[in-house]
Formats: sequence, structure tokens, C-alpha cells
Amino acid sequence: IAHILMQGHARAGEILAVTFTNKAAREMRDRVGRLLGQGGEGMPWLGTFHSISVKILRRHAELVGNGEVHLKPSFTILDTDDQIRLLKQLITAEGIDEKRWPARQLAGLIDTWKNRALTPARVPRSDAPAYDGLGVKLYRAYQDRLLTLNAVDFGDLLLHCVSIFQAHPDVLKQWQKRFRHILVDEYQDTNTAQYLWLRLLAQAHHNICVAGDDDQSIY
Repeated sequence: IAHILMQGHARAGEILAVTFTNKAAREMRDRVGRLLGQGGEGMPWLGTFHSISVKILRRHAELVGNGEVHLKPSFTILDTDDQIRLLKQLITAEGIDEKRWPARQLAGLIDTWKNRALTPARVPRSDAPAYDGLGVKLYRAYQDRLLTLNAVDFGDLLLHCVSIFQAHPDVLKQWQKRFRHILVDEYQDTNTAQYLWLRLLAQAHHNICVAGDDDQSIY
């Protein structure tokens, strides 16, 4: 990053630098600042996958919707407790025994699908038996309820961005043009949604550099 900036290959706002935790992002920012002999605050697109996705999603929230309801830029991000509470309501409404099929299990299932960049419409038939055959139906109901509440969960941050990039080439082109260089830390921990997010953004210029270690992989 410091080399790219010092050689004038790109300006700070044209570099997308991604890592996995807020702590790692702070450390990356500090290191860049020290190498350049200045503060690291001039890197607007240095952060975690999720923090950068929030910024992108707030600019294009209206492109997320089900035909009737659309997300607004003021959306809130649900934490795990709020997510479980909402799923419990949907499970009860469906007449499912929550003791036998806990909301936390459904939350884990939905999170897995989102990590694989699967919207309800894209969940494969092989996953249909999940959650006693009701997983996909409840996933769709959950996504509709989130829209009504103008809310997203953690997994949506990347899923919605990937869906927008895939459905709206003009929006994708805008971000491809903005990020002239993409650099990724801890690449071994990327899931499918993060991989697709990076792949889409890098397709135009192919200026992507990733650092990772198989022996530290969490997947």
C-alpha cells in the first residue's frame, strides 16, 4: 500500500484494503501511517469486509427489495439476539415446535447460506430438507421481514452487495473504476460471498494482491 502511494500509482481513495477484524484494520492503518510518515486516516477504504460493505450498501440500499418494499439507506444492522428473536416469531407463526427446531439452529443455517452467497431463490435443491424441509421458506420470510423493518443482519452486508453488483453492471462498473488496487489480508479466511465480492470488484483491472496462510485457515 505504501509503495503504491509513494510511487503515485494510485491515490489513497483509490485503494481498497481489506482485512477481517477491526483490530487488524487499525493495525494496518497504523502501519501504513508509519511507513508514509503520516496518520493513516487518509485511507477511506481500508477496513473489514463488513465495514466497507456497509458504506457501499448505504449508497445503493434502494436496489435491495422484493418488488413491494425496498431497503432505505438508514437501515439498521441486527445483532445476533435481535436475529434470534425475529426468527422465533417466524417459527411460532409457522406452528413449529421451537424446542425441537431451535431458532439458533435456523440462524446458523441462514448464516451458512449467506456465507455461500445464496439468496432464498438460489438455495440448491440438495439443501431443501434443511430444518425439517422448512428452512428455505423461513429464510424467505425472514428476508421479507428484515426489509419491512428496514434492517439487515451481518450476513446481508456482503450478500446484498454481491447481489447488487451481479444485477446492476453500471453500479459494479462505478466501484471497479473507483478501486484501482485491491489488497487483502488473511485471505485464507475468505468465504464464498467475500470471494465473489472481491472477484467482481477486481474483474475490470485485475490489480489484486492477497496474502494468506493455509495453516491458519478457519474454514
